[in-house]
Amino acid sequence: MSRMIVVDMTKCTNCRMCEMACSLVTTGAFAPTRSRIRVHVFAEHFKHIPVTCFQCADAPCVKVCPAGALLQGEGLVRFVKEACIGCRMCMLACPFGVISFDGEARVIAKCDTCSGDPECVRFCAYGALEFRESELAAAPKGREFARRVAEAAKG
Repeated sequence: MSRMIVVDMTKCTNCRMCEMACSLVTTGAFAPTRSRIRVHVFAEHFKHIPVTCFQCADAPCVKVCPAGALLQGEGLVRFVKEACIGCRMCMLACPFGVISFDGEARVIAKCDTCSGDPECVRFCAYGALEFRESELAAAPKGREFARRVAEAAKG
């Protein structure tokens, strides 16, 4: 079983502290647009859903990276910044759209769980984020993810 950041959507208040903590730790600046976790807002249903890398058991991003900048092991998909050529193939391959491009650094930006101690989880004052073992990390993610988002949007 893999460890991943698990979200309790009923506890998220859209404070975005997770985005602030992530951007500070990963870039040295309070820049939520450069965060590796994103809070998606469904205002019409009053739902806020933080989304980050699912640490896929069979990660498509790893398979398509021509530079070997994404490595899989120990239940995580790790990013080697120095190897990234900025081609963005991994962004296209990610079924969840959670890999972004850091225009300032000219490489991709992807959650690496802060080497096993995610800052976003530590700074979530409402307990909406948890880093734990999850069967979801090895499950057919696309269908489960779509189901959860659809349920959240319904209310």
